[in-house]
Amino acid sequence: MIDSIGGFLSGAILGFGAAVPIGPVNILIMSYALVKFRLGLAIGLGAMAVDVGYLLAINFGLLKFSQNEILTQILAIFGALFLLYIAYFTLKSAKSLARQKTGLSGGFWSCFIKGALMNILNPYIIGFWLSVSGVFMILPSVIMGFTGLVVSIVSWVVFLSFIVSRSRKFIGAKTQMAFAYISAILMAGFAIMLIFNTFLKG
Repeated sequence: MIDSIGGFLSGAILGFGAAVPIGPVNILIMSYALVKFRLGLAIGLGAMAVDVGYLLAINFGLLKFSQNEILTQILAIFGALFLLYIAYFTLKSAKSLARQKTGLSGGFWSCFIKGALMNILNPYIIGFWLSVSGVFMILPSVIMGFTGLVVSIVSWVVFLSFIVSRSRKFIGAKTQMAFAYISAILMAGFAIMLIFNTFLKG
């Protein structure tokens, strides 16, 4: 019983550690949650599906090739291009808000795919789970640790999407437009950082 609780809590801490820091995924969740709760939720669940998939693949020894430098560089290039793509359409949404239109749109599954691609094309996500997997496998209960991880990430995604979507009624079009512009700039910044850290740093 103690091992199960300890494993669950340890997994939950790892999950929150992965989900809470502000990065491309959380920025995208907030951008879409301002449109609809379920769209922000879809972004987060898509990203989480990749996180869980990476962790399982690493623990079964299926991602040894991911440490290849060339593959890391290829992922970084496509990741940066995808971030710039998201930044471009977020910028377009800001202009739509200025004209009193809807802004960002899309269905649940299209947003789910965007969230998944955000993590698939980020080589540092693989690196994070590679570094965490060793700790994960020595938890008192791996199954409960995995459960705690999933519960914590889902809880964060639901919480963030809910809070942002509920605040929409208090946020005017100009504020939403400013947030869209800031989100676009941050996405472009993440793309530049990804290229810099992969090809130029050190």
